[in-house]
Amino acid sequence: MSPAPNDPAPRRSFPGHQTSTSGPPRRAFTPEETQPILSGYTYQPREPGQTVQPPPLSPTASAPLAPLAPPADSMDNYKPKKRIGWVIAIVVILVVGITAGIIISTHQSPASSSTPSAARPTSYPTPSRTGGQAFADPTVTGYWRITSTQWSSTGVRLNVEITVDTGLLRYSFYAYANSDSTRLDPVPTSASDLLPGFAGPGDTVTGTLSFELTRQPMTLVLVSTSQPQLSALAVEG
Repeated sequence: MSPAPNDPAPRRSFPGHQTSTSGPPRRAFTPEETQPILSGYTYQPREPGQTVQPPPLSPTASAPLAPLAPPADSMDNYKPKKRIGWVIAIVVILVVGITAGIIISTHQSPASSSTPSAARPTSYPTPSRTGGQAFADPTVTGYWRITSTQWSSTGVRLNVEITVDTGLLRYSFYAYANSDSTRLDPVPTSASDLLPGFAGPGDTVTGTLSFELTRQPMTLVLVSTSQPQLSALAVEG
């Protein structure tokens, strides 16, 4: 017989469970039925007043948690990173380089002991520079003198020596009597005459110069390309 439309739907019944609130009281569940479903936990009946210890934590639960990263807007993100390792490496390299330089410098022998002494130029006999006079112009320097004087009835014969130190000298001569300053040119007399010529650095030239005049004090003049009176020497009469 089907239930009336206004009757409530029939209640489902389960084994050991009363669906109606009327009737005998409900039965109590056994401890096995009410045992919690927890991993690693075993039900143990306890006496009245006995405390229950919580189950031990899983080994993975004791592992420390990793530190949380700072938020994106945290000031820690803008702090300069520590580079202690780089600083230590640079200091070590500097110390090693300085130490190596000191060791090398202390073991090197002085340069003077290994460098051969410069060869000295060959020296030549220097003509005597007494009784003469030095000459100089912007391009040449040197020394000249009269080594001997011979007077005769026709004039005077002079032995002359010229030494050039620097530059190139183009030389020639003339003389004049101190009484009237008349210019006198050399007179050719022999193969030893000192004719106009050239002399370079270190050169020494010698020769004779003859002038026709009566015996009297006179002056011998040395002429160069740039100086009409480069130097002069007195001749006693």
